[in-house]
Parts: sequence; structure tokens; C-alpha cells
Amino acid sequence: MNARAARAYAENEADSSVASYEPGQLVVLVYERVIDHLKIGKSALQGGDYGVESFAKANDLIQKGLLACLDASAGEEIAMNLGAIYEWSLREIVKARLDRSPEKVQEVIDVLTPLYEAWLSLAPKEQLHSVQDHQSSTKSGQLNSLSVVNA
Repeated sequence: MNARAARAYAENEADSSVASYEPGQLVVLVYERVIDHLKIGKSALQGGDYGVESFAKANDLIQKGLLACLDASAGEEIAMNLGAIYEWSLREIVKARLDRSPEKVQEVIDVLTPLYEAWLSLAPKEQLHSVQDHQSSTKSGQLNSLSVVNA
């Protein structure tokens, strides 16, 4: 099997398995991807690059995977507070890119990490382990083939 076919198979397997996850597990996955992309973007800034693709993916995940999914009628104050944090994160990512500041990116990571950990503690554990195992194997394969991580 060539590398292209292997990547397509892995992506299809991930897409199929994600459909069976609980909402909390999906939130955990989104947080993991956001934090991964922020770390990649931070490394790019430290290396003198702009990290455009990584920051764009983190931005999309925050907007479409976290912010857009908030239910203000069900979550009321919690949803409003999370919304404020997500919007702050989006602004800080833009500032970090403009200022080329890895420190600002780290601030966003530092704010999002406790939220990720809270969701991780709430998500059903059984399927979550298989998600993390799949992500680890996919990431190591991607690192070996030097392919770009997709959201």
C-alpha cells in the first residue's frame, strides 16, 4: 500500500469512528486538535515562520468546533463564559501572529488546557482511549512521512 492510500485509509477510518462518539468526546478531540495546531504554530513562530496553516486550522476549530456549538439556552452563564474565552483566544491568536509572539500563543494554550482537562475528565473513557491511540498512531505516521496534519 502506498503512502497516499495509507493516509486516505487512516482518514476514512478516523471519519467513520468519529461518528460514533459522544458529544463530550468530540469536544475533547476538538480541544486536542486546537492545542496541537497552536503548538505547531508556536514552533513555526519560534523558527521565524508565520505558521499560517496551523493558526488557520486552530482558528477554524475554535470557531466551528467550539464557539459555534455552544448552546446559550441550555448552558446560560457557562456557555457565555466559554464563548468569551473562545473569542479572546481567537483575538490572541491574531495578535500573536501579527506580533510574531510565541509567548502569546502559549498564553492561549495555557488558558485552553484546563478547559481541555475538564472535558477530558467528563468524557466517557472507553472510546476516548481508542481515539487517543488512533491519534498517536496517525501522528507518528504523519511525522514519519512529513505530511501536514489536517483538522
